[in-house]
Amino acid sequence: MDAMTEHASDPSVRADSAENAPSASDRSASTALRLPVWMWLTLWMVAWIGGGIGAHYIVHGVVNGWQAALTVFLAINVLICFWEISLGARIGDIERWVHDPAAAGKRPRGSLYFVRVTPAQLFSTELWARVWLEYSRFDPGYADRRSFGFSIDVGNGWSTLVPSIVFGVGMTFEIMSPVVLGLLGALIFYQKLYCTCLYFFSYFFNRRYEGHRVGQLLAVVGGSNGVWLVFPAIGLYVCVRLILDGSFAIIWS
Repeated sequence: MDAMTEHASDPSVRADSAENAPSASDRSASTALRLPVWMWLTLWMVAWIGGGIGAHYIVHGVVNGWQAALTVFLAINVLICFWEISLGARIGDIERWVHDPAAAGKRPRGSLYFVRVTPAQLFSTELWARVWLEYSRFDPGYADRRSFGFSIDVGNGWSTLVPSIVFGVGMTFEIMSPVVLGLLGALIFYQKLYCTCLYFFSYFFNRRYEGHRVGQLLAVVGGSNGVWLVFPAIGLYVCVRLILDGSFAIIWS
């Protein structure tokens, strides 16, 4: 028997080869589709908004501005609800990344939005915890489980995820009366508007803006949170009309 044959027939060699060979799950992960996070987010927005407005047009034969605006907002909110749930699930990691010097080696580097991930990794709370690591540079409250910002955002994630999906569907399909849909939406949008106002009060009252350039604050803090002022105000108007009119006319015509 030559050396190659002997080597292949050695049980210890075969066992070692089997142990070091990549598993089926490893091979699957290595060949899975990987795209930058920003691209996955773009695909999500296109699918939700395009699907919502397209379905509305098919059912009612109209592109309605109110429905389109709220569809855009709900696409953002449903996404961020999962981020907020991740904030609650991973607050321990975020606190260590920000406050514990010993954890510096484990702290994620670079921008989350350019990380290439698989579809399965999009459901990882650890991945989306990085959103809050980056935002905590502008508001350290998101690296502190005792802060108002942490509590209100985690609460928003759990309390408005399902209602937001139901309201989005209910704008196109008659799954409930216009009055009930209006009441559901009013609860969602009032909560968002009120809590965003409180967040801005807390942010400026505690002078968390100090040390940051005005342009950065306007883009990151003002821009991201301003969405939760403008669109909930639109949503409240639509919901009041649904209730008072007792009709879907405002979003179906």
